[in-house]
Amino acid sequence: MRERFSIVITDINGSKHYNLHQIIKKVILYIILTVVAIIVIGAFLISYLNESVDDLEVKKQKLENVYIKLKKDNETVKQSIIQKVEELDLLSSKMGELEELIGIKPSTEKSTLQERVDLAKVSTLQKQLLFKNIPNGFPIENKGITGSYGWRTHPIAKKKEFHTGIDLRAKRKTKIYAPADGVINFAGFHKKSGYGVMIILDHNYGFRTLYGHLNKVAVKKGDVVRKGDLIGYTGNTGLSSGPHLHYEIRHLQAATQPLNFMKWNMKTYETIFKKEKRIKWQSLINLMTSQVSQIPVIPLAQR
Repeated sequence: MRERFSIVITDINGSKHYNLHQIIKKVILYIILTVVAIIVIGAFLISYLNESVDDLEVKKQKLENVYIKLKKDNETVKQSIIQKVEELDLLSSKMGELEELIGIKPSTEKSTLQERVDLAKVSTLQKQLLFKNIPNGFPIENKGITGSYGWRTHPIAKKKEFHTGIDLRAKRKTKIYAPADGVINFAGFHKKSGYGVMIILDHNYGFRTLYGHLNKVAVKKGDVVRKGDLIGYTGNTGLSSGPHLHYEIRHLQAATQPLNFMKWNMKTYETIFKKEKRIKWQSLINLMTSQVSQIPVIPLAQR
């Protein structure tokens, strides 16, 4: 028999005998089991870490895609903001031209674009109200003037007289349009004036227009007409040396220079106040302003 070492372990329960080769076998077995356990656990950890790395790669790719998309969106928004700023600058510039056109003096305060638009709207409404109610522009297509306002020698009577209107060149049956809202005071043949077939149109605020030497009228007394409505046709009736339109503008029965009103528009808005000083424009403007102020101005944000 091979030599064996025996180990005796004695305790209160008695003695136990162990051969050395059994201890070695157990130690080796434990080592093997430990190594196997380490290998298994290591393999599991490696697999888990690999899966985690793959997940992180996927998440990283998604984040990169989101970043790229956000970067593109940010660039788009940036370009949009630049475009909107340019549009606002252009709009502000155009607003300045509009303010200058309608006679609004730039405010010393930093008004918002909305406030400037609302102010322009009120001012425009005020002026539109003036142009709607007070004669302005040509009553017929402008083909020139054959007789001026003022002192002259009458072409037929051959005597010096004050010409209270202006003679406009026109062929027979040229259409005549109302230069402002009003009510027809007279329409027909006038025996005493020498104007032949004529129309008298009464406007608001004491203004009146007269149209002489017509071919025929398209309205009758009492008709309410709007600016731009057809009221008659030019002709050669009465004391007339040829087809034309005799056109007068009166204020409180006093004759005024028709050409000043015929050239009156948005661009020449203030010129009429200097040329027709007999008319109390300030009172009239104050009345217009009070009427316009009663019209509600809707802020842009609510439109």
